[in-house]
Amino acid sequence: MKRMKQILLTLIAFLMMLPAISEAQELSKKEQRQLQKQLRKEQKAEEADRQAAIVGLMMEHRRFVLEADQLRDKRGNTVNVSSMINFIASDSITGVIQIGSNHYVGMNGAGGITVEGSISNYKVTRNEKNGTYSVTYTVLSSLGAYTVRMTAFAGGRADATVSSNWPGKVNYVGHLVPPSASKVYKGMSY
Repeated sequence: MKRMKQILLTLIAFLMMLPAISEAQELSKKEQRQLQKQLRKEQKAEEADRQAAIVGLMMEHRRFVLEADQLRDKRGNTVNVSSMINFIASDSITGVIQIGSNHYVGMNGAGGITVEGSISNYKVTRNEKNGTYSVTYTVLSSLGAYTVRMTAFAGGRADATVSSNWPGKVNYVGHLVPPSASKVYKGMSY
C-alpha cells in the first residue's frame, strides 16, 4: 500500500509538471524556428555574395553570356523571347550578338540574325554603392560595328542595349551566366 501511494504521488507530480514541460518544448520550437529562419537568411546572404563574386569575375574577365528572356525596341515595345536563341556573348576576344525566333528560319537558321566578331574598346566600371557593373564594348564584324552597353546587377540580372550605324536599338533583358553553364544555340554568323 505504501508503495502504491508513492507511485500515485509520483504520477500526480509528473502530471502537474506536464504543462511546464510542454511550455518549455514550445519555447524550444519557437527558438528552433528562429534559428532556422536565421540560418536561411545567412544562406541567402552567402548565395548573394557568391553570385555577386561570379558576376564580378565574368565582367572583369570578359567571359559571359547574357541569355535574354525579353527584347525591347527603341520605343519600349517589349516581347518575351526564348533565351536559348536570343543572347549576347563574350569570350574575351570574340563577341556574339544574336536575335532569333522559334517561328521562322531566318538568315542564321535560328529565326533571325547572328553577328560575330572581334571585341574592341572593352571598358568595365563598378558602382561600389549598389554593386552594379557598367560594361561598354564594340563587336567588329563583317556586317559592321555594333556597340554593346550593358548594366550587370550583382544578382545576375542584366540589361544591355545594342546599337550600330543603322538606325534603331535593341535592348536585351535577362540573366548572366558563365559560358560553360550557358545553353544557348548559336546560329550561322555572317
